Amino acid sequence: MEPQTVGLDARIAQALIAGAVVAAGWLVNGWRNRADARRLRAERLRDAHKALFAEIRDVCAAYWLEGRAEEHAAGLVARMEADPAFVPFVPREVHGPIYAAMIPQIDILPRQTIDWIVAFYALLRSVEAMAEDMRGERFATLEPDRRIAIYRDYIAMRIRAFGYGQRALKLIEAYARGGPEAAERVLAKVSSPVRGRSDPERPGAD
Repeated sequence: MEPQTVGLDARIAQALIAGAVVAAGWLVNGWRNRADARRLRAERLRDAHKALFAEIRDVCAAYWLEGRAEEHAAGLVARMEADPAFVPFVPREVHGPIYAAMIPQIDILPRQTIDWIVAFYALLRSVEAMAEDMRGERFATLEPDRRIAIYRDYIAMRIRAFGYGQRALKLIEAYARGGPEAAERVLAKVSSPVRGRSDPERPGAD
């Protein structure tokens, strides 16, 4: 074999080796980038779930009043019925700053938890709007029966929001402990918030 041919073969071999090294580097870097992206997404999801869990738990605690919420509401309704001039004070409802800040990246939430979380906060917005209406002068001038009916609706919405919150908390907790599969098992036991559901849960209910 002529020296020139040998030299050419050597250069081709070197080029092939260099190309293989570059290709391997691309593959390794691509794998690392994908692994980093998965890790970062998992961290963002954990942080989002932790923050939302704390916020939802706080709202549910406020609505539950250590088990006295329904008794308190029933007492106010009884007073409204006994005294037509009585107008209950309705505190301003302001909830969900963490959720509001997360809306631009809401897609970080997994399918197993997003429906109940979004449904919970959507219902909170309705409760807030109703509370604001009840704080106005027009509510105070309504007929007593109409005021009582609106107040009952307001309490019913809060009870329903509490139930939605309990579902969301269970799903977030299940996802944190066992991933999507664990959340799916919890999800299989409840109806979709779009279709509605039965009585709201109480703390500690299975």
